[in-house]
Amino acid sequence: MSFFKKIKFLTIYLISCFFINFFSISNLLASDFTLDLSVNEALKNSLELKSQHYKLEATKYSLGEAYSSKDWSSSLSSTFNSSNKQSDRVGAYTNDDTTTSTISLSKNLFDGGESFERYRIAKDNIRLNELRLYKVEQDIILETIEAYLDVYTNQSVVRLRKRSLTRFKENVTATKLKLQAGTVTPTVLAEAEAKLAKANYELILAEGNLNKSVSKFKSVTNFKSIPHNLKLPILKFQIPETELDIIKISSQKNINILIAKLERDLAEKNIDLEKSDNRPNFKIEFFAKDSQSTLNSSASDYQSYGANLTFSTPLFYNESSKNSIRRLDKLAMASSINLSEQHRQVELNAISSFQNYQSAVAKTIASMSEEKSSLLALEGIQKEAEFGIRTVLDVLDAEVDYLNASANLITSEADEIYEMFYIKSIMGNLSQNEFTGENQINFDQKNKKLDFKIFDLKMFN
Repeated sequence: MSFFKKIKFLTIYLISCFFINFFSISNLLASDFTLDLSVNEALKNSLELKSQHYKLEATKYSLGEAYSSKDWSSSLSSTFNSSNKQSDRVGAYTNDDTTTSTISLSKNLFDGGESFERYRIAKDNIRLNELRLYKVEQDIILETIEAYLDVYTNQSVVRLRKRSLTRFKENVTATKLKLQAGTVTPTVLAEAEAKLAKANYELILAEGNLNKSVSKFKSVTNFKSIPHNLKLPILKFQIPETELDIIKISSQKNINILIAKLERDLAEKNIDLEKSDNRPNFKIEFFAKDSQSTLNSSASDYQSYGANLTFSTPLFYNESSKNSIRRLDKLAMASSINLSEQHRQVELNAISSFQNYQSAVAKTIASMSEEKSSLLALEGIQKEAEFGIRTVLDVLDAEVDYLNASANLITSEADEIYEMFYIKSIMGNLSQNEFTGENQINFDQKNKKLDFKIFDLKMFN
């Protein structure tokens, strides 16, 4: 083998290896592009979910605030008093400047149950924000599933429409040749061109739907590019067989119901918190005082320290307290009604979602039968066309029927999968664990450097 032949052989070999590796990597990336990956990326890049994480972390600090009514408080006060005193009725006035400084440290030993009520409310608020976090997470997952299935469906339909368009283009080309040969009439060509125009319109419509679904999918997941052959996800779970089972589980675990229950409990606890303002208090205070006068022989100069025990209690509820309690009571009644309404809506959603799922299953079965029947019809028409019983347009129409049946099957299968996920969300069982196997996605939450100094420049504003 000559030197140039070796170089040529080596070049062909390297080019072949490059294309083999390129297409194998592309297939690998497409196969790795799953619904699980899409949901995981959507959760990691969701600003709404990140915002809710911050809200949850902020609520956790309310536990430390709950005991504010029993926390130690300190103060330093200094009073300057300038007066003119007359020592006797006929003497001159003498200036007396007195400075009194007091340091105190106080604490409520009993606060009427205020700290206890605040602690209970803080615990419920933390749980409430946890549920709201799960709700946001659930909404993002459903949105991602819907976007993924829309892209999958539209990609499949576009491929079918392209195949149909190609066949009609071939038919128009062949019909033009037959018209030149005089074997067909101009009417036949016009029919073929009309079929081609319709196929082109359906492809443009399908591509428009695909572009919209891809844009939404990229917005949800933050992906820069998407493979052109998404796969239909394989589900690893089953849903209850009857709508009664779905209703039973939903009434206990649905996130909207759990949120409504907590809001009702919080409304009732806010009433108890308001009542704590009208209960007895018992306070202890430690103090140290120093009083100095500018008079040389002032008998008012002193230094003292000691403790005060103070017991105080209101004698009756004033009108503002009564109206505050009445307002909170009405809010509690409203939250109870809202809970009943949530039960009604969840039950309705459970019934409708199960019916939608059954409808999707029925459509899938019907679409399978339609696809099978249209395929048999297509094969029969193709054989009849070979013997001149059917025309080429008849064959193409049968192919279109088969492609439409395939598109219906693709759509119904995607609808069936979405309805199963939606039923899980109604039952409160849809979470990121279904896709990532993790308990939570760790967001890098930044903490601002806060200034807790007593004296700062803003005190002089």
